[in-house]
Parts: sequence; structure tokens; C-alpha cells
Amino acid sequence: MSFFDAGKACTFSEMSLTLTYQGEPASGAKVVRTVEWQKPHVDEFYADDAGKLVLPELHERSLTQLLPVEFVVAQAIHVHYLGQEFEIWINSKRKPEENAELGGRPVKLRCELTDEPQVSREFDALMLTSCQW
Repeated sequence: MSFFDAGKACTFSEMSLTLTYQGEPASGAKVVRTVEWQKPHVDEFYADDAGKLVLPELHERSLTQLLPVEFVVAQAIHVHYLGQEFEIWINSKRKPEENAELGGRPVKLRCELTDEPQVSREFDALMLTSCQW
């Protein structure tokens, strides 16, 4: 780690999404990502014709990264499609490393919007998602 990376944490790893609605690509679906660590960060993205998109990673710098305090980042993803809102990802990221959301694996998700979100305990934190990895 260089001097310029000191205190820098990955608050949201790059995420590849494939969105479907009743088995068909959710073309043009609006995806709203909310990340809360030191302050809220909200951004929007749109799925392509195949229902695919990539959410870029987010890094934030803080002096608290250099202190012995617990690291917890609230993450949420909502999809707006056909006049409906779908909550597809609620997670608490507990480690500052990239890809910590899925235990170190790249975050590549397939999400059927009509599926009910399920609680996963597979990784370091409880996650509510309707997506498969």
C-alpha cells in the first residue's frame, strides 16, 4: 500500500448485473445504488437492451480506516422497471477489501426481478437479495 492509498477503503465492489423480468431482459431498467459509510452516496445506472450493466467500484478515504474501529458499510440496490420498484440487494459490507461482499469472488449477479428476496448467511454478514451468483 502506498502513502496515497492510506486510509482508502472499498465501500462497494464492482458489480456486474444481469436483470430479467419474467425471464425476459429488463431492458432500460433504472438501477439506484445507495452506499452509506461516512455519508450517503447515491447514483443511478440503466440496463442495456440485454438487461446487463456494471456498477463501478467505490473507494472512500477516511482516517477511521487507520484506527481500530469496526468497518461497516450499508449497501442497497433498488431497480425501477415497468412502474414498479424492486429491492434486489441489501447488505452490510464488513471488510474494506474489494469483492468482500461475496467472500473474495467477483460480484457477478443474475437477478430475476419477480423473485422474492431471500436472506443469505453464506458470507460475513446477513444479506437480503433476490439475485444468484
